[in-house]
Formats: sequence, structure tokens, C-alpha cells
Amino acid sequence: MEGRPSWRSVDFVVLGLYLLFSLGVVREAKAQEFPYSAEEYEAYQKAVNSAVAKREVAIIQFIKSNPSSALIKYAVGSYVQLMQGYQSQGQMDKLLSAGERLLSVQPNDINALNMSTIAAYQKQRFRKVSQYGERVYAKNPSAGLAFILSNTYGQLKNEAKQVQYGEKACAEISPKDCYPILGELTRIFAARTQWSKAANYAGKTIQGFDAANRPAQTSAQDWGVYVKRQKAIAHAVLGRYSAERRRWGGAVSNYQQALKLYPSSTPLKAEAFYYVGMGRWKQNRMDAAMAAFASGSVQKGSPYARQSRTHLETLYKSTHNDSLAGVEEFISRTARR
Repeated sequence: MEGRPSWRSVDFVVLGLYLLFSLGVVREAKAQEFPYSAEEYEAYQKAVNSAVAKREVAIIQFIKSNPSSALIKYAVGSYVQLMQGYQSQGQMDKLLSAGERLLSVQPNDINALNMSTIAAYQKQRFRKVSQYGERVYAKNPSAGLAFILSNTYGQLKNEAKQVQYGEKACAEISPKDCYPILGELTRIFAARTQWSKAANYAGKTIQGFDAANRPAQTSAQDWGVYVKRQKAIAHAVLGRYSAERRRWGGAVSNYQQALKLYPSSTPLKAEAFYYVGMGRWKQNRMDAAMAAFASGSVQKGSPYARQSRTHLETLYKSTHNDSLAGVEEFISRTARR
């Protein structure tokens, strides 16, 4: 199968799906609420009210110097507000750096983990996405984060986790929004020859692309090519599933649809013509079967080409007095290249 989407082909979907967790930023401390020394409170005030350029370092230093202080959560709250500012301004490098700095002293802070995940994803720092995103998911699982983790593990070539999170994501996200992951699940299960699961996701892939809107940042031409390729692959999987179950009508119709959508793919054409030929043969439509096998036989470099040629010769001889005389002319006249 072909057509695995690149990072860029799914980037327009992913971030829109992942809604940030509400950031429960704490309020400014009041001196009478907790027992702490005047010196401690003065150091806290100096840190959180320092110049913006120095505040990040100052707050971290306060946390390091006062690890047991009742003011820690207020200092962390002020720091998170800084991070929110970086995020709202699209300063993802600063956001990631700030998040990692806070995590060095507050390793379980959910806000820092969450925003560091987002920043790392935006910057395509996929190992960091997996590192922080897994920890966020363990505390606050969501379909949107599962989507991000599935795509992340796809980039990291970790198929097991790509499937694990992809199935979680698409169990909750509608096909019109989950189509990039659905396409990947279709491809993976087809490669494993798990045709029932592959066909299930193929059907949802087609449903998703039929309902999806073209992202504004993607040209109509690029979107059209992408959609046709992914739907063709899905139809080919449905065709193969039908063939495996000897449902030849479904095999023929799905492979014909794949050919219509993506006629430029030699591997797909070779497979499709072969199974259309098999289906027509089983339906006793010998002329149609030979024409399909002839087309399959000229798809260079595919094992289906050899199989198509073998079946073509068998059928041709059965209708030409056990002779192959004229078979090359038949192929030249009949084959679709």
C-alpha cells in the first residue's frame, strides 16, 4: 500500500483537536494566609514582581531556595502565567524552554507538562512530545491528546504505540476529524494482513474524507490529491477484504473505485487489475477477466504482474484451442497502462 501521510499532511488537524486543560493558576499570596517569615515573603515578592526578562529565572531561583515554602504554589502560579503569555504570543521556543525549566524543580506540574507537550509538538520535537505527553495522558486522558501521541509515535516509527493511541483517539473523535489517524490504522492493519480490522478502519477513512473540509492552509489541488490517494487505498483494502472472503462483487467494485481514484499508482493498479480479473473469472465473465489480467500483466515490477500474466495465459488458451498465438496482440489492444 502507498500514501502514508507526512507530518505536514496531518498538522492542520492535530492541534485543533487538542484543547488545553484549564490552567488553575493560583492567585497572589496574601501575607496573613500562611505562616512564613517576612524575609521569605519579601523574596517571593521580589521574584514575582521582577522585570519580565528576569522573572522566569527569579521565580525558579525562589523555588529552589525555598523548597518547603507555603508560597511555592503561588510562585508556580505566577510562572505559569508567564508560560501562558508565551503560548498566546506563539513563542513556542520560549514556552518549551520555560516549561522544562519549571519541570526541573516541579517535575509533576500538570500545567508545565501540558504546555511543554504543546510546544514540543509545534516544534516537531517528537521525543519530547512522547516524554511529556505520556505523563499528561496518565493524569488527564483525552482523545485529542491521544491523537497527538498517535501521530507523534508515527513520526518516531513506534507502530505499537501509534496504534495504541490511534485507536483510543478515533474511538471518540468523529471520522471527519480523525481521518489522518484512520488512514494510518488502515495501512498498518493491511500490512499485518489483519483484513477485518483494516477494512473496518478503511470504511471509516472513506466516511471521514467524505465529510471533512479542506483546511484553509492547504491548496485545493494538494487536498484533492491527498483525499483521492487515501480513499483509493481504503477502497483497495475493502476490495482485498472482500476477496479474502470470496465476495467477488465487493472485491470488483472496490478495486474499480480504487483505480478510478488513483490511476497513477503502479503497485495499486497491479493489485487492483489482478483482483478484478479474479472476480470476473469467478463470475464467469471471461472476456472481462482476460482484459483485467492483461492490464495487470503490464504493470512492471509488481508480483501481481506475473500472476496476472499466468492467469491470462490460462484463460486465453482455454478460448484459443490451447494456443497462445496472438496473446501479445491481445495485451497490446486490451491492456490499460
